[in-house]
Amino acid sequence: MKPKHIPSIFNDVMGPVMRGPSSSHTAAAHRIGSIIKQAAVPSFNKVIVKFDRAGSLATTYLGQGSAMGMAGGLLGLEITDPEIINYEKGLGNSNFVIEYIITDIENKHPNAYQISVHYPDSEDLNILAISTGGGMFEILEWGNYKVSIKGDFFESLLFFSNENSKEVSEIEQILNTSFTDFKLYKSWDINGNLLVNIKSGKSLHKQIEKNPFLNNNAYQKIELIPVMPAPSVAHISLPFTTVDEMLDLASSKGLSLSDLAIIYESARTGLDTDSIIKKMEEIVLIVKNSIDEGLKGTHYKDRILGNQSALIEIAEKKGHIQKTINSKIIAYTSAIMEVKSSMGLIVAAPTAGSCGVVGGALFGSLQDQEFNLKQMSRAFLAAGITGVFIAAKYTFSAEEGGCQVETGSGAAMAAAGLIELNDGTAKQAMDAASMALQNELGLVCDPVAVRVEVPCLGKNIMAATNALNSSIMALCGYNPVIPYNEVIDAMKAVGKALPSKFCCTGLGGLAQTPTGKCLNQKYNVH
Repeated sequence: MKPKHIPSIFNDVMGPVMRGPSSSHTAAAHRIGSIIKQAAVPSFNKVIVKFDRAGSLATTYLGQGSAMGMAGGLLGLEITDPEIINYEKGLGNSNFVIEYIITDIENKHPNAYQISVHYPDSEDLNILAISTGGGMFEILEWGNYKVSIKGDFFESLLFFSNENSKEVSEIEQILNTSFTDFKLYKSWDINGNLLVNIKSGKSLHKQIEKNPFLNNNAYQKIELIPVMPAPSVAHISLPFTTVDEMLDLASSKGLSLSDLAIIYESARTGLDTDSIIKKMEEIVLIVKNSIDEGLKGTHYKDRILGNQSALIEIAEKKGHIQKTINSKIIAYTSAIMEVKSSMGLIVAAPTAGSCGVVGGALFGSLQDQEFNLKQMSRAFLAAGITGVFIAAKYTFSAEEGGCQVETGSGAAMAAAGLIELNDGTAKQAMDAASMALQNELGLVCDPVAVRVEVPCLGKNIMAATNALNSSIMALCGYNPVIPYNEVIDAMKAVGKALPSKFCCTGLGGLAQTPTGKCLNQKYNVH
């Protein structure tokens, strides 16, 4: 049985903290590579990665950082490490090579990775994985076995040869009597060999090693540690699973949206309130630093757009434009995007392609107010729980649903965060999120030269200002008409109807204009 995915604010929505152009491409590839590095015997000499010719990765794996992420993960580099930018040099000093092949593969997910790890003297390790948006991923096949590995558990993979039903029952009995807080999944290959996958919130390695039956009967044991920022507990009891349930709880208990976010994330991850707030404070400070660094000016050779965020203040000083919340949001959103395009440290919220929206809107709205870390962290938590409902129902991957699921989702999250920042109610926050998301349905993803710069900067700015306007309307009592949960459903239906060329392939929209084609030739000479 495939485990049901329950989104986490820190795993699925507010993060990853990363360098690189794209969370779907760079961060997900890095996490997949990190899992492979844990499982692979050090003597591997080649990794072959195949992409389907009709998928998104066939045209974007270099420009949007999949190659960088995969190499970084296999080399053991953290995605926050500045050295990951020099991954080609790292590969040159390693004992293995990576080869990319564009072909036809069976899995037609737009972000599918068919990976073979080659050894000089032993059998290859074959893995099928997909990137599901916002840095999230799922390994679907491990060798000849069906699995579901998402990097948020301690995973124990135990392989048994031709086990019969009696032996399988004995394995289950041993696990049930010896271990706690775990879930067990079984998968058989076509020859009747068994894979037992144990998922737990803590390592079970020592307990497995101590058990004679498991040690003697399992012909291979693989232990994987989580690569996601927040842990998972095996048995989760959520306080709510729908928007309506959340709003009922808010009404009955007098809770703010950030209160609800903390209650949810604590149930989802096992973290206490102080740990959740501290973790979000760290994220907020990274976003603040991105804004500060961007406004100072960033430099990077391989990008289309240079430093533009400082132009807002220059224009204000010259009297060309008035100093407003809107102009500040434009500057702050631009600053974050420029740090991203210069391979600086950013928070993907909910994706790297939409990383400017939440931070730009929330920090830009402060006007002359003094920055309050706790208050801002509460606003980011409110934004996070708003994104959880999208992650649960659909995706943040533009490769599946266009830019509506990236900057559109960011707008909904930012609108809810702005309500929290202005002491509004959870109901007002969901109204604001609904209006913001309605305004961005159908938005295509058409990156010029397969880089997350043009028209991504403009769409981030549009989303951030949309969030501000939607929050103002909600605070004033405007009627969103369509509830937030129904808007998410509508976005999913629209996304499924979008032609694939408008879903982050570089094969449609602005990417195929004469100028877009010229820029593609200039920046993608490979």
